[in-house]
Amino acid sequence: MEGGLNKKIGVIFFHGNLFRIHDPKWSNRCIESIRNQTIKDLNFYEINFGDDELRLLPDSKFFHVQKKNYVDAMNFIITEAFKDGCDYVFNTNIDDIYHPERIEKQIEFLNQGYDLVSSDFCYIDLEDKPYKYMNIKSFGDIKNNLNSDHNVISHPSVAFRKNFWLDKLNRYNINNVGREDLDLWKSSINRGYKFYIVDEILLNYRIHGNQVTTNNTVGLNR
Repeated sequence: MEGGLNKKIGVIFFHGNLFRIHDPKWSNRCIESIRNQTIKDLNFYEINFGDDELRLLPDSKFFHVQKKNYVDAMNFIITEAFKDGCDYVFNTNIDDIYHPERIEKQIEFLNQGYDLVSSDFCYIDLEDKPYKYMNIKSFGDIKNNLNSDHNVISHPSVAFRKNFWLDKLNRYNINNVGREDLDLWKSSINRGYKFYIVDEILLNYRIHGNQVTTNNTVGLNR
C-alpha cells in the first residue's frame, strides 16, 4: 500500500434519505474526489441509515440499517471499518469535495503516531466556488481551543488511527447532535490522545441550507 506503509485504509460514507434534501451532483463530486486520490488502495464502507434504498458506491461494504440519526450511523460505520481490519479510517461528508492528496498527506502524520488528523479547509458555494479559506493553526493551540468550546477540528476531513477507536470511551454522543464531534475531541485530547491539523486546504466544505453545525465552531461537525 504505497504511502500507507502497508496499512489498511478505510473511507466511510454515511447518508439517509439523501436526495430528498441534497443535489445528486454533490455526492457524485464527493465520491469522484475520493476515487481520484493519489493513494488508490482504499476500502469503502457505506451506511444508508434512512428508509430509502440508495447505495452510492457499488464497490463499498454496504449496510442498510436504520439508525437514530447520522451520529449513530457514524459510530456504526467507523466501528465496522475497524472491525474489518482497517488501521486508519477517513471520514467524509457526502456534500463536500476533497483535495486529491488528502489521504496521502494525512497518512504522513498518522504514520508518525498522531491519533486523529484533520486539515485546513475552504468554504464553497452550491456551484463549487471557493469563497473563504480557513488557516486553523492561526487560532493557536488545539487543546486550549477545544477546552474553550472552540472547535478547531474539521470533522469532514478527520482521520482516525485504530487505537483511538479501540478505546470505547471514544464514541460520539448520539443524543447531542450538533456538538457530538466537539465533545469527543475534548474528552479524548484531555485523556492524552494526540491531534494534528495539516496546514493545507484538503477539504472544500459546501455551504447549503441543510447542515447541522455547532454554535461556536471553526471546524465542522459533519
